[in-house]
Amino acid sequence: MRVRLFDTVFPVRQSIGAHSIGRIAALALATAGLFVAGCTSQADMQQLNQNQFTLRGMIASDRQQIDALGQQVRQLRDQVTEIQHGGAASGSSDQLSQANDRIAKLQSEVSALQAGMAAQPGAPAVGTAPGASTIAPGGAPGPGGETASAAPVFPAPTWPDELDQEISNAESSKDAGVKIYRVGLKAMKDAKYPLAVANFTRLQHQYPKSPLVEPADYFAANALYETGKYDQAILQFNDLVMRYPKGRFAAQALLRQAEAFVKMNDRIDARLTLQKLQSDHDGTPQAAAAKTMMASLVSE
Repeated sequence: MRVRLFDTVFPVRQSIGAHSIGRIAALALATAGLFVAGCTSQADMQQLNQNQFTLRGMIASDRQQIDALGQQVRQLRDQVTEIQHGGAASGSSDQLSQANDRIAKLQSEVSALQAGMAAQPGAPAVGTAPGASTIAPGGAPGPGGETASAAPVFPAPTWPDELDQEISNAESSKDAGVKIYRVGLKAMKDAKYPLAVANFTRLQHQYPKSPLVEPADYFAANALYETGKYDQAILQFNDLVMRYPKGRFAAQALLRQAEAFVKMNDRIDARLTLQKLQSDHDGTPQAAAAKTMMASLVSE
């Protein structure tokens, strides 16, 4: 039996570590420069918050890439074992050598990404799975020395009411992508969240210039949140805010993103996100909710 080593396993990223760390390092240096300068003006403080916000989004993305690389390493090791059990067939020695080389390169990239993440202030502990708590239940110190505090009370999500309004609006829409959008909305209404995400993503790919893409991004992020995929929801909410910073869902997206960070026991990022919400959307109901949440997030 011939084993196909690399048809589906390998081409994911080349030079992942150097490229990612370069971007993170550049942003970290810019942020550090503001600290050195004293951050005396409001503009400096806003730029510092934006740099930190963007930096943490990049770290979250790299965390996902580490997981993907780890999966590739496991697949390659399984295939190495299969070749070894298959005996000394012709060419198997070369296949084993190639597989081991690939494994070594993948592990090197993982180590480079982990080193880059660990060097950033507030970065999650290397080797900690996304969403894994470093806080022990009952207020006991966790492995990192943190002490649990009372969980903040989140305001009721607004997306169910917004969903009803979107369903009503979609009935009269003439947009080319509205049929796909309606399927996604119905799936969301029926709590079939993976189906909703699939249709909203399809809409984004097939009709990228449609005005329906903005609400589709928003509801897809909420669907991910509702299924407990908080790390993916954070990235989706972040993408929405970056693309539509003054859009009708921007303030609520930031609030939900902060809640997702709290769900992952990342209160530093939660506070940064709430600060951005208060700064960019002052006077909104979401900014008022952010102020209440900030008061409940005790210093770590």
